[in-house]
Amino acid sequence: MKGLLLSIAVLSITTFSYTQVATVLHEKSYIEVEGSADTLVVPDMIYLKIEIDERIDGKTKISIEDQEEEMKKTLIANGISLEDLSLSDANTDIVQVKWKKQILSISNYLLKVSSAKEVAMVFEKLNEIKINNIYIEKVNHTKYDAIVKEIEIKAMKDAKHRADYLLHAIGETTGKSLIVRHNINPYPYPVMRTMATPNAIQLDENGSSLLKNERLDIQFSKIKIASNIYVKFEVK
Repeated sequence: MKGLLLSIAVLSITTFSYTQVATVLHEKSYIEVEGSADTLVVPDMIYLKIEIDERIDGKTKISIEDQEEEMKKTLIANGISLEDLSLSDANTDIVQVKWKKQILSISNYLLKVSSAKEVAMVFEKLNEIKINNIYIEKVNHTKYDAIVKEIEIKAMKDAKHRADYLLHAIGETTGKSLIVRHNINPYPYPVMRTMATPNAIQLDENGSSLLKNERLDIQFSKIKIASNIYVKFEVK
């Protein structure tokens, strides 16, 4: 019996040792690298949040409906399609607030424009009809998905290039990829520069321009779309 137990123990140790050796022999050498790529684009989908609130002009209450109608006429007159104008999301659609013992309504709209020039025009023309609460809600680009694909491909090629020249230095070559992880940086908010010629725009307490015959000029800096890709390559 002792001899049988000893034989089983020896067999178990031998099998375990063989498995360890086989694992080491079959473990693949690898190299880990990161590839990156980016590009700069000017946003061509700019979303403006427009807030209209009931106001008192002397003894007259100016309703949201009247201001909305005037806003629509102004936008159409300046080449903006009403298809690009919509009420904001339900959470900020219509709000009732108390102000000076009166109930005044506030309504939020979202307007899509395609250039900084149109942004400037909307600010200027709506300011003329006393709609002053306008904000840049978000930006995007019509070809964003296509740009992302192009950047990811460039980042992957960059990772392969890095692995190639590093392994070439020690006389080895890059094998197939074993692991790939990629990350696309979200859109950063673009820097907006506001300028007027010849002086800077100044607004009075009602939001009206103090400089006559001056046109607001808004310029966006380009936004960066970047991709970073981690790749684990087999070493041949």
